[in-house]
Amino acid sequence: MKIIRGIVRSIDAISEASAKIIIWLVMVLTAVIGYEIFSRYVLNQPTKWSFDLSYMIGGTFFLLGEAWTLKNKHHVRIDILYNRFSRKTKAWIDATLYLVFFFPLWGGLLYALIPYVAFSWEIGERSMQGYWQPILYPFKTMMPIGVGLLLLQGIAEFLRNIVIVCNGGEIQ
Repeated sequence: MKIIRGIVRSIDAISEASAKIIIWLVMVLTAVIGYEIFSRYVLNQPTKWSFDLSYMIGGTFFLLGEAWTLKNKHHVRIDILYNRFSRKTKAWIDATLYLVFFFPLWGGLLYALIPYVAFSWEIGERSMQGYWQPILYPFKTMMPIGVGLLLLQGIAEFLRNIVIVCNGGEIQ
C-alpha cells in the first residue's frame, strides 16, 4: 500500500507541475493576443506571427492540461446512474473502464504519435498557414508529452480505484 501511495503521489505531483507551466502559458498567450489586438487596431499594423503562436500555445496548454484536469476530476462525465452507486461500485466501474477504454485509446494514440512527431523533426516541418512559416516540430512534440502525462495520471487514477475496490479506503 505504501508503494502504491508513493506512486500515486509522485504522478499527482507531476500533474501539478504541468499545471504550473500551463499558468505561464496562459499568461504568454494573453500577452500575444493582447499585443496583436493593440498592433492591429491601434497601430494599424497586424502581426504576421500572432496567429501561429496563439494556436501553438493554446494547443500546448490544452495538451499539458489534460492530466491535471483528470487528476481534479474536471472531465465531462455522464452520471445518470453513476451517482447512485456506492463508492466501491464506482471504483470498480472506473477501474474497468480505464482498462477497457482509457489505456487502449490513449496508449494507441501515443504509439501513433511517436513516429508522426519523429518524422516532423526529421524533415524540419514548418507551418504553411502563416506568412513567417514557423517550425512545427517543437509544438508537435507537445502532443506525445501531453498524452504521456494523461496516461501517467490515468495510472494514478486506476491505482486509486483499485485501492478502493480492494481495501475500501482511499489513498491520502
